Amino acid sequence: MEQDFFQNHNILAFYPEYSDGIGEITRVLVSQGEDLIIPVTSRSFKANLCKFYSIDYESSRKKFGKIIGSVNCVPLPINSNKIFLQLKMRIPEFKSDGAMGYIDLNCIKGQIKKDIKTTVIVLKDGRQVRVLYSMSTINKHMKNARLILEFYKKERGYITYPETLEKLYSSYDKPATKADIAILAREIATLKNSLKVF
Repeated sequence: MEQDFFQNHNILAFYPEYSDGIGEITRVLVSQGEDLIIPVTSRSFKANLCKFYSIDYESSRKKFGKIIGSVNCVPLPINSNKIFLQLKMRIPEFKSDGAMGYIDLNCIKGQIKKDIKTTVIVLKDGRQVRVLYSMSTINKHMKNARLILEFYKKERGYITYPETLEKLYSSYDKPATKADIAILAREIATLKNSLKVF
């Protein structure tokens, strides 16, 4: 598939489905327009996504799996603002069928319990995605995703300016500590690097 697909679309979720006469396809939920049906397996779609963002999926899975203490259903961080939860979307009909789908943590609005093993995830735009996990299991995966995203941001030196400034200035009447100065120095260095022209 064309690599500019990922540049042109903000992907909220993607997961495997069956199509008569084709077999496994991938349904892609994007922020603008209708759902997209891509005639590739969800594994291939994920591989193309990782290729576009220069992500070594296996290394990412092992690295972040250690943080959450599991190598299964490890969230996939894309950047400092996007991380996909890996969730079971269907029961495979054949051995090689894909069962797992991916949903961007930041586009989740809420959940609706269907039964003990099925939950509907409601996205912020109102669309719904059926997941074969209980609400408690989904909440665990969401917690893991937040933990990994926080680690990802710290590892790469990403700190959101509003949060940092709020921490610095919430006690503006007190003397600056070494930690305050270190945070400020790091922010300035990050800003300088982002302004460099190559």
